[in-house]
Amino acid sequence: MLGRIALWGPLLIAAILVGGYVYVHQPFARDGTELVPVPLSEDDPALVRLGKVTYRGGLDIPRMGLNIGGLSALRWHAESGRLLALTDDARFVWITPDEEAGRLVGITDIAVGDLLGLQGERLNGKERGDSESLTRSAEGGWLVGFERDHRVWRYASLTSPAQPTAMEPSAFLGTPLEDNSGLETLAGDETRLFACAERRSAALSPNCGVGAIGAPSRALRALPTDLPSKQDAVPTDADQLRADWFVVLFRSYTAQTGNRAAISAISSSTGVQRPIAFLAPPLNVDNFEGLAVRNEGGRTFLYIVSDDNFSADQRTLLMKFELDPDALDPLLLGLDPAPSPPPSAPPAKE
Repeated sequence: MLGRIALWGPLLIAAILVGGYVYVHQPFARDGTELVPVPLSEDDPALVRLGKVTYRGGLDIPRMGLNIGGLSALRWHAESGRLLALTDDARFVWITPDEEAGRLVGITDIAVGDLLGLQGERLNGKERGDSESLTRSAEGGWLVGFERDHRVWRYASLTSPAQPTAMEPSAFLGTPLEDNSGLETLAGDETRLFACAERRSAALSPNCGVGAIGAPSRALRALPTDLPSKQDAVPTDADQLRADWFVVLFRSYTAQTGNRAAISAISSSTGVQRPIAFLAPPLNVDNFEGLAVRNEGGRTFLYIVSDDNFSADQRTLLMKFELDPDALDPLLLGLDPAPSPPPSAPPAKE
């Protein structure tokens, strides 16, 4: 009897320890369907102003019975009034936001589908299916960027087989790409594409490029001016704001500071950057990897979404902001203001 106790004792203790770890870390805590509204700041729920934006609501999104997670790109689809996201396991997610007076208060529908390969096959495994970036194509379809097997494919529709493009990501950026630091950002379309790799900017290793697919591109360096941990800041998504200007989302993480994020406007012709917003604790911030611009009724909204890496220790946060009207001032963005009327001619002498 004592031998049996001696044999089973260590196993029982190990089981208790594992059970305690599982209980504390709640690996299935994200499996529900209840959306949780989140303020900009838990410490100050009334806070809505941040940099050049106003907070218009946010949600903590669980798995929703559809294994929602790993969201790594985001776009607003004006034709359907929905958000489109990509997961980093080759799926697309349509999100229909529920909004009241411009505030994000819920989600009315979520639909999920698989991205397909060139022969219509399901893209299995990280090597082929690590979809990280998304933008519209000139014909109205979609361009999707993948990392590890670095490439950009065109989709006439997201349910159709992929088509190859002439874009070679390393050549477009002017430097080789690492295995897990590929095209995290696509914006614009084939005629003027803005693309960034998930890496820090360096003098001899620019992290972004701009140009038409199939034509020579020009390297750009994107680095947020208002993010203290600049050495760890990498672009994770971007969207076209207007004409030559793009909005770029940056993420920074250190063990000491945790997650931080910044949003900047950048001119794709000059490389000039303007800060828009900076998020850091105690604000609600997570691993933000998706950004979408929505222009509607003379107002500009920005949505950002976080990639939870399918971990119970992270969240899928979807947050909405409204960009200040003066943030789009032509002088601020380096655009030519409307020409002034010519001075009146002096009255003729009698």
